[in-house]
Amino acid sequence: MSDVVDGGITHDDAPRRRILVVDDDDGLRAGLAIGLKRDGYAVQLACDAAEAMEKLAHADFDLILLDLRLPGPVDGLGLLNSIRAERSPLNLPIIIISGSSDTVNIVTALRDGANDYVVKPFDASTVRARVRTQITLKALKDVNDHFLRTASHDLKKPIMLMLDVASQIRLTATTGQPMSADDQSALDLLIDTGKYMQQIIGELLDMGAIRAGRVHLQKQSTDFGAIVRQAVAHNLGYAHGKGIELDLKFSPGIPHILADELRLLQVLDNLIGNAIKFSPPKTHVVVSTSADNEQIVCEVADEGPGLSPQDQTHLFQPYQSLSNKPTGNEQSTGLGLAICKELIALHQGDIGAHNNRSGGATFWIRVPIKPQPAQDTTVLEQPKAARHAT
Repeated sequence: MSDVVDGGITHDDAPRRRILVVDDDDGLRAGLAIGLKRDGYAVQLACDAAEAMEKLAHADFDLILLDLRLPGPVDGLGLLNSIRAERSPLNLPIIIISGSSDTVNIVTALRDGANDYVVKPFDASTVRARVRTQITLKALKDVNDHFLRTASHDLKKPIMLMLDVASQIRLTATTGQPMSADDQSALDLLIDTGKYMQQIIGELLDMGAIRAGRVHLQKQSTDFGAIVRQAVAHNLGYAHGKGIELDLKFSPGIPHILADELRLLQVLDNLIGNAIKFSPPKTHVVVSTSADNEQIVCEVADEGPGLSPQDQTHLFQPYQSLSNKPTGNEQSTGLGLAICKELIALHQGDIGAHNNRSGGATFWIRVPIKPQPAQDTTVLEQPKAARHAT
């Protein structure tokens, strides 16, 4: 019989990649499961094609390790063809496990849609390396799919809106005459929509660069307090426009830190903007800072609806929307918090959130005053600070 081995998670809140190992050798299945568990995967095991098909019917997998020589009426090649009738090599990678004498079947399997193969007896580290390669390729494909969905959905609607507004202004505006109040409002909407599209593109590029490991922090001695004040100043107009009081509370003696100023500003802009976005009128958002001998802490507390248990499970994952809706019908890409998490991690810091006893939620970051040396490689163009993006 098969069993389930749940691996650890490489990132705190990242969903585990699921792998199905199909082989009739109990020892081989168990050995692969142990190694894959150490690499952070959730693993299910099957001893034949029938059990594998049952598991595939009840769960989604990111990769299959499939033995060609399975007992029963359906062998590995038969199972491969059944899977490929439903799932492409891009959507579900399959690595064939074969014997040294299975050259013809290996060629057939690759022709029929297998992504890779290993030959028994094999070194476990080699198998795990091949698994990582296929999982990485699938992850890139998933990111590309997200990009295309976002581009087609989130960009299509604002583009149509901008064209409609521009057409309206062209029809109603008179050359040489003052712009009417309606046309001025339409022009404001046009500009806001363009800024939102710019935000979408910027966050997609940021997330792609982070996932590809192409972000290099330009660290220097940084006045953290000045960055916090700048982020608050950026969002004062936004807060006042929604009837929200934005307050700043500083603890004395906040030291300079070694950090990338623009990237920290980007994070704080997002956290403060989000607090305003989800807060009702006549409430307060409070940004506070403190420090000890090792870390600087910045908290952004609001008086909004707080975070549901479901929100808290995927808060910092990409392309996620909160169950609460923005109080001013603002839009968001679902990438801002995920980018914040990655940027704080690059600063060797932590980010999190919790509900307040008196209502609302607090988002916080902790950044070390003296970070350990890090090895960054490629430089990513520095961003303009985002205004308010989730």
